[in-house]
Amino acid sequence: MSKHNETSDQILKGRKLKALEALITNDTVDEACKTIGIGRTTMYRYLKEPAFEAELSRAKRQLVNRAILRLQQTTGDAARALAEICRDKEMPASARVTAAKAILDGALRAVEIESIEERIKALEERHLNGRR
Repeated sequence: MSKHNETSDQILKGRKLKALEALITNDTVDEACKTIGIGRTTMYRYLKEPAFEAELSRAKRQLVNRAILRLQQTTGDAARALAEICRDKEMPASARVTAAKAILDGALRAVEIESIEERIKALEERHLNGRR
């Protein structure tokens, strides 16, 4: 199995794996140390090890990716909420304007990103075909 496909528990063992998990689930290094019963010196020694540091970085990226996915899953709800505020004549004008601005800003940004993606794709195709 390649190193990229291995999980933290296959790369790190015992106390180091527990230290990694404690760092991910606690707010501070001190809390992580107390949770698993090791000293700060030991934890900081682990943090200086390249394999441990790499696994911690990988675990953090994984947490962020999961959070992003959860946010993306709620974008439909957010868009509906903004649309409801925008349409609701009972809402204060300031709330309706703020909702409308958010909708327009989001739509414009999406169009800009789509345009940039198309331009990048065209440039990549030209580069692959040997044209400049």
